[in-house]
Amino acid sequence: MTVDIWDAHAAQRLASGPPQPLAPPVRMEWTQRSDFGPGTEILGADLAGLRILELGCGPGHNTAHLAGLGAHVIGIDRSRGQVRRAAGHYGHTGAEFVCSTAAVHLRGESRQLDVIVSVFGAIGLSEPFQLLYTCSRRLGRRGVLAFSVPHPQRTGTIPTNPRTHDQVALPDGTPAVVDRWDIDPAAWVRALNRAGLLATGVHHLFARAGARWPTTLLITARKP
Repeated sequence: MTVDIWDAHAAQRLASGPPQPLAPPVRMEWTQRSDFGPGTEILGADLAGLRILELGCGPGHNTAHLAGLGAHVIGIDRSRGQVRRAAGHYGHTGAEFVCSTAAVHLRGESRQLDVIVSVFGAIGLSEPFQLLYTCSRRLGRRGVLAFSVPHPQRTGTIPTNPRTHDQVALPDGTPAVVDRWDIDPAAWVRALNRAGLLATGVHHLFARAGARWPTTLLITARKP
């Protein structure tokens, strides 16, 4: 299961000692490269006071950045180890970190959200269509959903079977496999429409230097 991979990843990071407090990153990253592509401007001009949820926060970098802008942010991750890392690094920022799956946490939310983000997180790592619908139900009017996933054309062709397996490496170099949903950009837009969301941006990002094919797909949508 995917959770085993991320727990193993966190365990290796934690093996060197407890996570130390860090300053929040100076910008939000949607790709594997720092200082590349858009930042939080795609979420709105002023995020102060907004209720934001990050699906699959990992070590908490983006959640902490959003909290530093004055937003009320919760980062969720299904890996307890990753949540421990995130809280150790950024618990002092006011961000909240919760161990949960995206679907369970969203179904338990009683208040409407202003923004939902996923950066190589739950959207794309689990069956996405029901999750998009659940996101739509939790967003308030004019609420924003923004997510980035590995671009389905990153190897040159879009897979005919949307359920694919990616080779990844743990921090110590051990190979592992991640299940992903590689979906054509137009299919993402149709899925968003069916979920009651209006796609507002589809960005094809070449997030590796010299990449021949786009490596990251970044999509934004809004609740009408």
